[in-house]
Amino acid sequence: MKRIAFLATMAFLLWSTPALGGPQGPGECGDGVIDNCTDACNLYQDDTDGDDCGNLCDADYDNNGTVGFSDFGAFAANFGTTNELYNHTEPVTDAVGFGDFGFFSASFGSVPGPSGTTAGTTACP
Repeated sequence: MKRIAFLATMAFLLWSTPALGGPQGPGECGDGVIDNCTDACNLYQDDTDGDDCGNLCDADYDNNGTVGFSDFGAFAANFGTTNELYNHTEPVTDAVGFGDFGFFSASFGSVPGPSGTTAGTTACP
C-alpha cells in the first residue's frame, strides 16, 4: 500500500510540479574534455549505462530513445537508493532524491541528451 501511495504521489508531482533540478551549466567545464552532456557540466563524465550520454542528461533508463512511463517506474523503484544511473545531480554517488526527480520530470516525454560525444545528434544512442 505504501508503494502505491508513493507511486501516486510521484505521478502527481510529475505532472504538476515545475522542474526542481536539471542542467547546472554549460557542457564545457573548462577542462578541455568534450562533455557527454552538452547542457550540463558533467565534470566526472559519469555514464553508468555506457550509452555515451552522461547521467546528468540521461533519464532514458531503458535506452528506447524517449523518457517515458517505463523509465518512471524504474526511477520510482530506485528513489532513495544510491544507484548512480538514476542520479542526475552531482555527486552521483549520493541518494536519488527530489533534485533528481526534478530533472526526470523535466525530461519526461523527451529524448535524452544532448551529448557532446554523439557527434551532432540530439539523443544518445
